[in-house]
Amino acid sequence: MKMVIVSSREFRANQRKYFDLARTNDVVITSRMHGSYRLVPISEDDTLISESVLEDKIKRGIEEYNNGKVYRMAESENVQQFLGRMLSED
Repeated sequence: MKMVIVSSREFRANQRKYFDLARTNDVVITSRMHGSYRLVPISEDDTLISESVLEDKIKRGIEEYNNGKVYRMAESENVQQFLGRMLSED
């Protein structure tokens, strides 16, 4: 994988080209006023969540754990059975 460094002006003029390049290369966009940015494609496996939303989810999970709202997998269950039981209990 090679790194392509491009000015913000060049990026604006040829966005499609650099979006395509970002699929297989590191693309860095530089700006005198705003610094440098790395262009990274988002995949289906990526999760985008704000820090405050993530913190709220973690706090809620800790509260649920402390209140005993937990699921335990039985020794006789496989993963599919366990997940099915969890979903049916909600």
